[in-house]
Amino acid sequence: MEENKKDIMDQAGDMAAKAKEVATEKLADVKEEAAEAVANLKEEATEKLAEAKEKMTELAGEATEAFNTAKEKVSEMIDTDKIKAEAAEKLADAKAVAGNIAGEATEAFNTAKAKVTEFVNAESVAEFKNEAAEKLGDLKEDAEEALNKAKDKANELAGEAEEAVTQVAAKAKGFFARLFGK
Repeated sequence: MEENKKDIMDQAGDMAAKAKEVATEKLADVKEEAAEAVANLKEEATEKLAEAKEKMTELAGEATEAFNTAKEKVSEMIDTDKIKAEAAEKLADAKAVAGNIAGEATEAFNTAKAKVTEFVNAESVAEFKNEAAEKLGDLKEDAEEALNKAKDKANELAGEAEEAVTQVAAKAKGFFARLFGK
């Protein structure tokens, strides 16, 4: 009877050791999968942020180019000081919008990064992957929204600059007509 107890105790100890070994292996697998998912998510988020920054830089360049063209045309007209002030204000507005967009993109990236860290510590890798996919989608939507805002603002600024040039041209034409009597 004593020997049976010892056998049962030995078997129970062996089973506990095997269960611990299997659990340790499963935990290592889960940690590895989570680390890989985090690395993938971080890489995708970084790529999206880089794309958004590149597009914003491109739009800012186009806006600056349009501004410079308008500035050249306006400087040929009479009231250049007033136009320069208006154009500088519009450029400042565009820079502020671009700064806001960059801030929003950085905030979205930091939020996604915080969520990734939180998910790494979670028990269920499947839930982590699903939520990470949702957050990446949200980040993509935020980046697209920011990009659309920048495009809209650039178009608006270009329209305003064109309107300002047209107004100055009309004023200059009227001025010269009165000046030379034509």
